[in-house]
Amino acid sequence: MSPNPILDAIFAPWHISVVTTACRLKVFSRLDGRRLSAGELAHETGCVPRLLEALLDACVAMGLLRYENGAYANTHLSSAHLVEGRPLYVGNILEVQAGDAALWGRLLDVVRTGEAPLECSGAGEQEAVFTLAMNDLGVLGEAEALAAAVDLSDRETLLDVGCGSGIYAIAFCRRHPRLHAILIDREQVLRTTARFVAASGLADRIRMSSGDMTKGMGDEKADVVLLSDSLYFDRATSIRTLQLAYATLNPGGTVVIRGYYSDTGGSGSLFGSLFRLNLLVFDPSRTPPTAPDVLAYLGEVGFKGSSRLALTERSTCFVGTK
Repeated sequence: MSPNPILDAIFAPWHISVVTTACRLKVFSRLDGRRLSAGELAHETGCVPRLLEALLDACVAMGLLRYENGAYANTHLSSAHLVEGRPLYVGNILEVQAGDAALWGRLLDVVRTGEAPLECSGAGEQEAVFTLAMNDLGVLGEAEALAAAVDLSDRETLLDVGCGSGIYAIAFCRRHPRLHAILIDREQVLRTTARFVAASGLADRIRMSSGDMTKGMGDEKADVVLLSDSLYFDRATSIRTLQLAYATLNPGGTVVIRGYYSDTGGSGSLFGSLFRLNLLVFDPSRTPPTAPDVLAYLGEVGFKGSSRLALTERSTCFVGTK
């Protein structure tokens, strides 16, 4: 832990602004395999040289760039995470966070009054970026952790409801050659999903279907229903969604719930607590479930032997049997 986490929190927006601005200028992508001076980068980016130099020096101090003999170059960290097209690229997460910043600025009003933030424009474009950002998080160990934690070796059909990019179903299918998956989400999301399914090389075992998870999960039965990054509803809607999952499952089937959940009193994941607050900043009227709530809902719907598994420092999952 930092010697002074309070100061870290106070100045965190400075760090975020530096990284986001450098990414938007494609500094790290431009420096991929190259060494350039501040003047050369200013020419390529159309920036004021002395001001860009200040930004670049901040990146050096943060460990994101190296400076030698008047030229800047990427570090291993920035090469891995901040160069477009790399498997571990997190630029989409930065874009989502930048868009959320104005809403987080209203946190005091939300907590005091329960007033909902203003509507955001460009929802379609933002949704595509959000789907990409959630995929970026999945690549950073989340999908691998889930596929390793839940054994589906004796299962043949998986229904991924609210699939996003489909990264978790893809990870399961890669691990289990017998497994076939159906990915369900809204049509506008599936346009992004299709790119990842095609790139996975598993299109012969994965297909997509448009739908609303709170209204139905199709007519097909499945051995597994996966609810990843999706069960953040109020109690009534969560129960209804789990009832739909229960009805969809074959006898002895499994429901797998994965996400970022908080614990009572903030005793669990810090990320889970902040994620819950993020949901409330967007919509103060909602009541997203805590981890104990999810376990209680599973029992109420009728799932047996429900358990909770820690995945990463950010996430957890719940498994129940019909």
